[in-house]
Amino acid sequence: MDLLRFASLTQLHPLSTEQLAQVAPYASERIIPAGRRLLLDGPFAQELVFIAGGRGVVRCAGETVRELGPGHAFGELGPERSAYETATVTAITRLRLVVVSGRGIRALRDVAPATVEALIAACAVEPAAQGEAPLPARHLTLVRSAAA
Repeated sequence: MDLLRFASLTQLHPLSTEQLAQVAPYASERIIPAGRRLLLDGPFAQELVFIAGGRGVVRCAGETVRELGPGHAFGELGPERSAYETATVTAITRLRLVVVSGRGIRALRDVAPATVEALIAACAVEPAAQGEAPLPARHLTLVRSAAA
């Protein structure tokens, strides 16, 4: 993925230019139409997914758990399984996702572990409402935004 486009993701602003350049080759964009459901135990389970645009809703056992939007991330980062293996994210509107492959994260852990730690730390903060301070992410065990 283009470095400048990747760097434009608000949750990645804490990363250095060098760290962004290390992660960007493993990232790709995907467009998800409104109404499509993403199974978190399917292909997205092994990836880190950033919401660059649009809105989605997290459901577990048919109940709405959380709404996600730009600035949120989900997916499996660690070797541990989520407590909610049957969770889904459904696109409320058209979603523009930036996906970092699980293979890419594993490769980065081998050559640049500090970059992976910075990536995880950057994802572990909830996007702030205008004028408010960011909060620790509350949905991390459900849709792992990085630190459980």
